Amino acid sequence: MRLLLVAGLMSVASLAAAAPPYQRPAGAAVEAEPLITAGYRALFTCSAHFVAGRPLEDILRIELVDVANPAYPAPVIDEVRKVVTATDPSGKIVRLAAWRDTMGCTIVPPHWSAGDVARLPYVSLPPAPDLANVPFPAGDKVDLPGNGLSPGHSALAPVLDAAFDGKSFGSEGTVTTGVIVLRGGRIVAERYRPGFGVHSGYRTWSTAKSMTAVLLGIAQGRGLLNVDGPADIPEWSWPGDPRQAITYKHLLWMSSGLFSGGSNTNAIYFGGQDIVSAATTTALEAEPGKRWKYANNDTLLLNRALRHRMQDDAAYLRFPYEALLHPLGMWHTRMEVDHLGNFIGSSQVYTTARDLARFGLMLAADGVWNGKRLVSEGWIRFLTTPAPSKPPKAGEWGYGGQFWLLDQMPGMPPGTYTTAGNKGQFVTVVPGHDLVVVRTGVDPEGRRFMPEQLVARILKVL
Repeated sequence: MRLLLVAGLMSVASLAAAAPPYQRPAGAAVEAEPLITAGYRALFTCSAHFVAGRPLEDILRIELVDVANPAYPAPVIDEVRKVVTATDPSGKIVRLAAWRDTMGCTIVPPHWSAGDVARLPYVSLPPAPDLANVPFPAGDKVDLPGNGLSPGHSALAPVLDAAFDGKSFGSEGTVTTGVIVLRGGRIVAERYRPGFGVHSGYRTWSTAKSMTAVLLGIAQGRGLLNVDGPADIPEWSWPGDPRQAITYKHLLWMSSGLFSGGSNTNAIYFGGQDIVSAATTTALEAEPGKRWKYANNDTLLLNRALRHRMQDDAAYLRFPYEALLHPLGMWHTRMEVDHLGNFIGSSQVYTTARDLARFGLMLAADGVWNGKRLVSEGWIRFLTTPAPSKPPKAGEWGYGGQFWLLDQMPGMPPGTYTTAGNKGQFVTVVPGHDLVVVRTGVDPEGRRFMPEQLVARILKVL
């Protein structure tokens, strides 16, 4: 199967920055198998429309820019059944993505029809409370002037300007959609690209991996699993299966030793394949713990193991919300699942910049929120300690447990770490400076925003 590198994100206006309109650069479209391309178009349209409230014309211009092909008909949104249909140019390949209020959107298998949507797993969750007049971080009230800068932080203005100019921090042509700077637990700067705002939904891409890792720490704290022990993958239970040597820590460190296509998991993301059949069936090709190789499947296996350990599908589907998201006030976040109800925790989380800011504040507080410990003591430190299979190297990003380590980069203080998602989704924490920086984007294919450069500029003026 030929694979596809793709894009994502969302909208709503507020505190907008002056910036040129988003345009697809020449050569950005990447062709793939029509089944994958149509599935991508269906899923992204579904999430962007039903989760984020974006109109189809904007989705075609932004979310679907890297698969823009005039031969493909525009996806069709069914407002009644809450499904999106996308086809290939011939009309013979038909892909469906379905929305459920608490589950977000799911791409269904190619052989399913709209009548099968009722088969998708579902749990009810409490509705989001009205937090408009509740001060951040518990709510959404942030008292900032029209320029998005708190009094005493005007020196950040040129830094924010540079973050949106598409050239100052990384490759030319990057497209920043939002920046939030937090100091002392409060927002001191916040700005959005026109068409985006505080309630804009974003696909986190691999920032979801960091959320999955935090959830594993909560699970361990509750006695649901032992991260030092073998990963509980029931498909590996046959006597003599060498994959039984893979521990939770190996998966967290991207050191499973499993054969992997790396970051390419399009059959799951857009093809409708389930996690179990895709991630649990690969062979061991290196000794666990000895080789570092970035692999989406390692994260997906963590999700598989957690579900198996819980032995309660409804509890599993509620777990991220009850254990982490809702206690943090991340009411605008949805963790999407495959058609069998497995969280696609390597990529498919839809959230907002504000919710990412809440997540960053929890990280900076070592897993404590409102005086209550949500994450086991020491777990964040473990996740942000270099993986044994990837020792620190000056001038390079390091890797911990589903977090990237920036402290070997120029201008970065010791202990600086970040999440990192495709298209430029970053939550960067600088522990010694009480600083959290969120950057969201829709960076075109081949353009890369460098969060450490933004953080270095911020540190110079604070």
